Amino acid sequence: MKKTILLILLLASLKSIGQKSELNITIDERIETIYSIAFLDDYFLINNHENHYKSKLKNNFKALKNHKAVALFDTLSKKHGFNFNNVTDWVLQFGEFPELNKVREVINPDSFDESKGDYLIKKFKKEFISFNQDTLFQAYLAEVKELNEKVLNQVKQSKSIQHLPTYLEKYYGSELGSYNLILSPLVHSGGFNSKFIADGKTEVYAIIGPNGEIEHIPYFEKEFLEMDLILHEFGHSFVNPLTEKFQNEIENIKEKYYSDSLKKNGKTQGYSEWKYVFNEHIIRAITIRIANENFGTEKAKELLDYEKSIGFSLVNNIVEILKEYENNREKYPKFSEFYPILIERIK
Repeated sequence: MKKTILLILLLASLKSIGQKSELNITIDERIETIYSIAFLDDYFLINNHENHYKSKLKNNFKALKNHKAVALFDTLSKKHGFNFNNVTDWVLQFGEFPELNKVREVINPDSFDESKGDYLIKKFKKEFISFNQDTLFQAYLAEVKELNEKVLNQVKQSKSIQHLPTYLEKYYGSELGSYNLILSPLVHSGGFNSKFIADGKTEVYAIIGPNGEIEHIPYFEKEFLEMDLILHEFGHSFVNPLTEKFQNEIENIKEKYYSDSLKKNGKTQGYSEWKYVFNEHIIRAITIRIANENFGTEKAKELLDYEKSIGFSLVNNIVEILKEYENNREKYPKFSEFYPILIERIK
């Protein structure tokens, strides 16, 4: 009897180890609602591509340009720092409409500080729900259902996209609870990373905008989406906590590397502080190494050449150091164990 139980436990263990983590790919009502508000407010992170979604929003919701939700979003985004990833972090902590109950906790030390605009953000949540109801957003979603299916199907046709969580887990040597890709026809060409705890498990989200359009339908170019965005954005969930943990050590090498030219190049890419610039270098170097292993040296070289072209030449140094990690995985099963060694090597 004991042997049978042990055999069952062993088989269950082996099955668990062999399971692949799934990538959930959706278009999300919460993201589309808040970005419709942002669109009506002429928010600077709306994408520049004309598409059928924008046309329908202009036709259906033009009378709601003066809705209280739009006015509050304008104030919060311009005066209280409610922008960039703070918007997606805030909205994804909630469940579904109309209750919009809080169901997960944000894991991001730089998330929107609600105390700075406590009254306004509470009022905005109320008006946010009201906007969703007043606009009959479900009717709008029904109108664009066919469009959404085309966008989702175009991305899901990829033969490699479902392997990305496995590539990440293999390289970093650790797992996360769930991987979620949210495509948004309104988000700028790029994306945001959000990380949460729900029911004791870590959930990660990449919120990605299109980098083009074909016949006014948003288009997500495969290689750009998978390597430059998904591997990169999910990489933040593995690397950011380490950057926070070792921020003193990272600060100690600031003087050596944070030159005026790197400051300028970092700001051009949207990173105004050394720790964020350093963090980006680590993630971009790892993305190159994952690409090298799974998509070939040519793609890796292409990614590295791009980093050099924007003035992130330190990525090349980090790429070389990462080879030590890759060649000594029995010593460093997890990237978190190699991170302090990486900093020492950079010194």
